[in-house]
Amino acid sequence: MPRLLAIDIGNTHIKIGLWDNGQWIEEWRLATDLKRTPDEYRLFVRGLLLESKVQWVDRAIVASVVPLLTPFFLRVLESVSQSAPVEVVPPGYGLGVDYPPQNLGPDRFVNALGAWRLARQSVVVVDVGTTATVDAVVDGVFVGGAIAPGPHFLAQALAEGTARLPHVTPAIEPWMIGKNTEQAIRAGVGQGFAGMVKSLIENTRQSIGAAAPIILTGGWAARLQPHLGLAVRLEPRLTLEGLRFANDWLTGGEIESGPHR
Repeated sequence: MPRLLAIDIGNTHIKIGLWDNGQWIEEWRLATDLKRTPDEYRLFVRGLLLESKVQWVDRAIVASVVPLLTPFFLRVLESVSQSAPVEVVPPGYGLGVDYPPQNLGPDRFVNALGAWRLARQSVVVVDVGTTATVDAVVDGVFVGGAIAPGPHFLAQALAEGTARLPHVTPAIEPWMIGKNTEQAIRAGVGQGFAGMVKSLIENTRQSIGAAAPIILTGGWAARLQPHLGLAVRLEPRLTLEGLRFANDWLTGGEIESGPHR
């Protein structure tokens, strides 16, 4: 069975997954750093593969929202892949797009593809991290969604836009009434973020169907899930799954959901 290396280049982190024998056998996370050179990233990727006793992969695929790093990683992947690496950009790969493709981020597109293939029905796709996106896929077509600031942006805006409010590391705390300024900011940012995402999900469901499943991913997904009060399917590797489905589409392979560890 072909061995696949999938890379998701995000604004904060770079996620790397190695698919072999019908499952993700390795997953790694690097900090996104524009100061690193292609040689540094090549050493990182080669080192990770060698640690897993892998020298070559059969195919490599990447989705990137950091254009400056995209050519770097395509060159890195050329050095470890036996076939030319593929950069995923919308539309295509078995997912329709009713949205200007040039304005659709590859991360949103790949997440929507992964969610559609996993759910096999109209679905709400939620990614919470640097930003929060709540998107809709209806009958195999990406129809749009909402983009909002993530918790760190909310906290940063308060600190930088005011004279006296401190910068606070965001968290979703159990309290609603802060007993000091720091607690008040945490309550407003954390609980406010949870309420915003829940409202966006509910509004999206009103548009595409109240029974539409919700698939949740992103760095804040596990922290947010208990505060939504909704039945949510947590998929930490949704972007990697979407990249795998894109590769299957390109190669004519059978598309399956695959086991989860």
